[in-house]
Amino acid sequence: MATYTWVDLHHAEAALLADLHGIKVDLERARDFALSWRGASDSVSPALQWGEALSIAIVVKYSRPFRTGVRARLEQDALVLLDLRQREAHDYLLAYRDKHVAHSVNGYEHNQPRLNYCVERVAEEGFTDVSCSHARVVGLNGQRMGDLVELCGVFLSEVEQRIEAERQRLLRLLRAMPHEELLKAGQSGFAAERLGRVSERRKP
Repeated sequence: MATYTWVDLHHAEAALLADLHGIKVDLERARDFALSWRGASDSVSPALQWGEALSIAIVVKYSRPFRTGVRARLEQDALVLLDLRQREAHDYLLAYRDKHVAHSVNGYEHNQPRLNYCVERVAEEGFTDVSCSHARVVGLNGQRMGDLVELCGVFLSEVEQRIEAERQRLLRLLRAMPHEELLKAGQSGFAAERLGRVSERRKP
């Protein structure tokens, strides 16, 4: 009987594969969250308490593969896969994240100071109070969620092809290296206690 196992691959050449896999996970989670939201909205109004939280989580997950940082990202070449309608939907979702979720001053929310008074007695009483109203777009609607699910499908197909190509490239490269050198890495798992502060960027 054959025993198959693994060793961790601490090799600069493997960084792109790790990044592509992270992008794949982000797109899958965004798609799955959006599908869950759409299912829940069939029975409960999505404008209720969790609609806003889910919309934010979904659009943040969706946006991560397209933002700069240590990890590789999906560049303009991935966007050529989209037709005009899909590109508009993609741009809308990124703008929703950049201008509404990430920044507090935007056209999707409005705080308006008000001067209160009694219509019948304003001449005698004057103004009675100062207050402030708040209005905002609570979350994405069903059409936007549908667009997001469709976009995730387009990008996931592309990312999965890139992952497969990268796996094959790495395998060819690593098969040419001495086994002993690669086997020294051993095995490890993800351990939260080994992480740095959340404000620290991951090392490439």
